[in-house]
This record gives sequence, structure tokens and C-alpha cells, in this order.
Amino acid sequence: MKKVLVVDDDHSIRRTLELHLTQEGYAVELAADGEQGLAKAADADIMLLDLRLPKVDGFEVLAEVQRSRPSLPVIVITAFDDMETAIEAIRLGAVDHLGKPLDLEQLERVLDKAAEMVDLSREEVTLCDAPGIPYRPHVIVGRSRAIKEVFKAIGAVADSPVPVLIQGESGTGKEMVARAIHFSGAYKSRPFVPVTCSALSPALLESELFGHEKGAFTGAHQIKLGKFELAQQGTLFLDEIGEISPDVQVKLLRFLQEKEFQRVGGMETLKADARVVAATNRVLAELLGEGLFRGDLYYRLRVVTIELPPLRERREDIPLLVEYFLERIRRDTGQVVRVVPKPAMDALLKHDWPGNVRELENALRRAVVMSPGHVLLPEALELDRVPEDSPLPLLVQTLREVEKRHIENILGFTGGEKKRAAAILDISRPTLDKRIREYGIRLPAK
Repeated sequence: MKKVLVVDDDHSIRRTLELHLTQEGYAVELAADGEQGLAKAADADIMLLDLRLPKVDGFEVLAEVQRSRPSLPVIVITAFDDMETAIEAIRLGAVDHLGKPLDLEQLERVLDKAAEMVDLSREEVTLCDAPGIPYRPHVIVGRSRAIKEVFKAIGAVADSPVPVLIQGESGTGKEMVARAIHFSGAYKSRPFVPVTCSALSPALLESELFGHEKGAFTGAHQIKLGKFELAQQGTLFLDEIGEISPDVQVKLLRFLQEKEFQRVGGMETLKADARVVAATNRVLAELLGEGLFRGDLYYRLRVVTIELPPLRERREDIPLLVEYFLERIRRDTGQVVRVVPKPAMDALLKHDWPGNVRELENALRRAVVMSPGHVLLPEALELDRVPEDSPLPLLVQTLREVEKRHIENILGFTGGEKKRAAAILDISRPTLDKRIREYGIRLPAK
């Protein structure tokens, strides 16, 4: 039996909630002010907290509970049911915000969710068997055999000037590997210059890589140094190398062979001593057969090849990655998740991750935002959604049909809680009610 602590200075509300919650199967403890509430919080499973309290204000109680008992779900109940109060309550860590007079059916739904959070927090899993890696930005996380082979390859080429080709699916962390190659060896005090080849047209990419002379084309008002010159004695990272045009391929090949190049619009032959690390999510060997990539350039680039495994082939690294990303999210946003229950971890381990490590991080960021308190809710992961990089199916529907389906999905996610659904949809509660009536939407069964 879970114990609910009701903290409210109104005797009639305390008595009403005591009777109702006892009938619903909860043990109930009462507190008439904030000071009593804090004193009794240690033994509670769930707290119902009024905000306008004598002795210690409700917001202060909420902040202190978050500091001392962050796993305790706190549901704010207040007559001050306005936007600012709701925002501040949720920002401080409340799992929900209910206005007075209370809708007892809504309260039961929220209490059910809070009770589920309590159960989930008791199912906390150890994120990884070995001690976690101390947080550092741009670190490659993993202890699987597959990722250890990558670590060994990085160590082998860290001090070498030879070109390196990194191959792997989108989201596997190819730029992270390139940075690790650069910053792990003799080049670490020199420039690391990244270029995303697919982001620029062939003409712009040529100018970006090799620079241009004054007057080389309209708008070229002065000499521009190219990335090869800027990466002098350092590393030039060419991401998505499979997308470069034949003309740029010829110039890149010349640089790799002779360390020579010419700026766009220039006649002078220049030299630069920059190591080239390239990356691609395409199979360059297949592009050779299609005539889209030069064979001589391919063999120059792949002096050393590092194959990055997809996340589905190193699932044993997922708990460690979850721990790492939750710490990164905490540092970036201040939002803290301390508990990953077994159902959530099981879902993470079973998912195929077509978007790889990047998809995992994005899923965790979304889940942290949508999980009140400090427990990562399994349903907040939304792992059955279409992956970011996947083409969307063609839907021949009117805008009205699309809007109706979207509202139904959000109401399903919130369990029929209109206030939360309206907040996610970024519309007012009256507007949501109007849409529900207009589209004939049936609320999820309670």
C-alpha cells in the first residue's frame, strides 16, 4: 500500500482527500503547513502539495524535496491555476499541476501515473557492470569487442600522416572517430578542420577546400585561404566524401599524390602539409562500379580503413551510452534523470536503432523532457516512431484528417489528460476542446 502525503492548509480539503484516497486503497498522511510537509516527506511514496502554505511556501517545499528526495513524485494542487504557476511547478520538478477545485477522476489518473513511477523507480537497473566513464565531451563510449577494435585502429594511426577512410552508417559517430584520431596523437596541438562535402555545391566546395584568388568569380573581392592551407600540419576531415563531384575528385587526388593544389582562379602551385581523414556512409567500392567515384582516389583514401559498427551490432554498449548521454543532457539542460527502470532499459536494448548512436541520444533527450521527476518513463522513449533518416510514407490525406490523427495520438500519449495534451500541441485548452468536438474525437478509456 502506497502512502500519500497531503500537504494543504485547508482542513476541509485535507479531510476530503483523506477519505477519498483511503477508499482508493492508499495510506494517507496529512500536513497542515510546509514545515510539517518537509518533516513527513521522508516516509511518503507520493506527495500532494498545495503551493500557498504557512511557515514554508509550497515552491520552497518542492525545491527542497527535489534536493533531498528527488525520486518522490510531487503533484501540485493549487487554486492559482495559471500559466506562470504551472510552468514554475513543472520546472521545479513536479510531476503534474492540478487546479482547485480538484477533478477527482483526473487526480486518480495522475496518482496512478505517480504510483507507476514509484514502482519503476524500485526497478532501477545498473546502467553498466563496470564503473562508468568520467564525462568528457567528444569521447567515444563503449566496451564491446567491436568498438575496442575501433579504439585499436585509432591508436595505430594517431601519429601517422597517411590518409584514413572511416566507413559506417549515418549516426555511428564518424566525426568523433576523426577527432579521436587527431587529438590522440602527435597532431593534437595542430588544427582540426572539418568540411561536410554534401553541404556545398561542387563550385563552392572547390573554393572551400582550395581557396580562391581575388577576382576569380563574382563576389571574390579578396584572396581566400582554403581548408587545406588552414589545416597546415594538422588534419583535414572530409565528411561524406562519396558526394564530391568528379572535378573536385581530380584536384583532391592531385593533393594526396603531390601535396600540391591551386586556388580557384589562380596559376600558382601551392603546397600544404595536411593529413586527410575522410568519412562516408556509402560503400565507395559500389560507387566505383557505377562510375561515380574514381578508383585511383579511392585507393589513395583507403590506405587505412576504419569500419564503424552500427549500434545494433554492439548492444552491450547501450547501458554505458545511456549513462553517458544522461550526464551530457544534465550538463546541457539541467534536467536530471537518476533512474532508468528495467522496462525502459529493455526497450532500449531491443530497439534496432537505424539512426545508431545519434538516434539513441535524440530519443533520450526527448524522453528526459517528457518524463516528469527523475524516472525515465518507458512510454516517453517513443521507439516505435519512424526514424529521423527514414523516408516518410506517402499519406494522401486532407489537413483536417492529419490534424485529427495528431490530436488523437497526443491524447493517447497523455492518457486523455487535456491540459497536458494542449501544452504539447501548443494550443489553449478551449481550442483543444473545440477540436475534439469538431472532429468527433473520442477520449482514451480511463
